[in-house]
Amino acid sequence: MASNRWFQQLQTIFYALLMGQLLFAIIVWFMIRGKEPRYFMDGETDLWIMVGYAVCMVGGAWFIDQFRARTVTKQKNIRERAPSSYRATVLIRLAILESATLLLTAISLLTYNFEPLAILVLMFGVFYWFRPTVEEFAERYAGGEGF
Repeated sequence: MASNRWFQQLQTIFYALLMGQLLFAIIVWFMIRGKEPRYFMDGETDLWIMVGYAVCMVGGAWFIDQFRARTVTKQKNIRERAPSSYRATVLIRLAILESATLLLTAISLLTYNFEPLAILVLMFGVFYWFRPTVEEFAERYAGGEGF
């Protein structure tokens, strides 16, 4: 990338995505307060399906992230492309996690149910855990040494 501020831009994207999800969840929470919850099937089945979906999406994001981390060493000219490669990896894993959080929020809005919002709190923690860090970049692209 031409800019030397690429990592700061990546962190700005991350925090913008996180705040957007949080704001949407808060708006949904205010919209569904005091309403009788509805279910697609029944309460327990819906909960297990949503938890299973969230776990699958977290697992998928982790798997793709680890796959890309393992294939970094096999790429040619990785020193020149390291910022764009890391940025793509981060954006892919965040997109997968954000799709799960947005779907859970939409399900909560459609069913007036607070259970998806409870799962969402855990998903925010996972989303934050997958945030881009300088240490992770250095470990993957510079072998833990200064880049």
